[in-house]
Amino acid sequence: MTTATRSPAGSGEQPQPGSAAEFPLVGQLRLNLSALGIEPDAPDFAERFFRMACDNELYRLEFSADGELIVMPPSGWESGANEQAASSRVAIWQDDNGGLSFPPTVMFNLPSGARYIPDASWISQEHYERLLSQEYQSTIDGAPDFVVEVRSRTDNLADGLAKMQEWMDGGARLGWYLDPYETRAYVFRPGQPAEVLDNPESLSGEDVLPGFVFEVRRLIFARHNPQAGHGE
Repeated sequence: MTTATRSPAGSGEQPQPGSAAEFPLVGQLRLNLSALGIEPDAPDFAERFFRMACDNELYRLEFSADGELIVMPPSGWESGANEQAASSRVAIWQDDNGGLSFPPTVMFNLPSGARYIPDASWISQEHYERLLSQEYQSTIDGAPDFVVEVRSRTDNLADGLAKMQEWMDGGARLGWYLDPYETRAYVFRPGQPAEVLDNPESLSGEDVLPGFVFEVRRLIFARHNPQAGHGE
């Protein structure tokens, strides 16, 4: 049975950055590409950006709707384990239910112009079949149907939640932002305020991934805070 308290993210409660912000680590580097003479509106920008990301695979490179190149530091073992926990469980569900899941290596092009790589994602069978009918593309147009982002030690909470809203605005049908440092899960649904769950035992794929249950407390939260494994 899930033990959690729920409150809308937009209800006036302001999420606190938490202990992760206290780590003296360098976070994201943001560069304005236009100021550097690189025009994101160029016809071949998407392909060139993808190639640049492949040539610098030690870092995760993304591109914001504001025209900024986002350079993120390499994932540490904590972040890598969290990403794998989420993406591998979605992949297992996909084997019996269709569609296609992705680890944190696939880039999505949002209608806003942003190009992001989620920590875990899944597209429906219909979306997958549309991809098969197209010519080969290095990235996927539109948001995934289901998207997961896991906060790392260098991530700013407000930025992470704003990015999740971008995913939803871009067409995602269900999104989770998992904060292992505050043991909170933020559940995003189209047209609704995010729902905040305090140390939930599990999360449901709802009608987007029917029957999918992710044991977020055991698989992620308890690794960072052993007390979280006992619930409240």
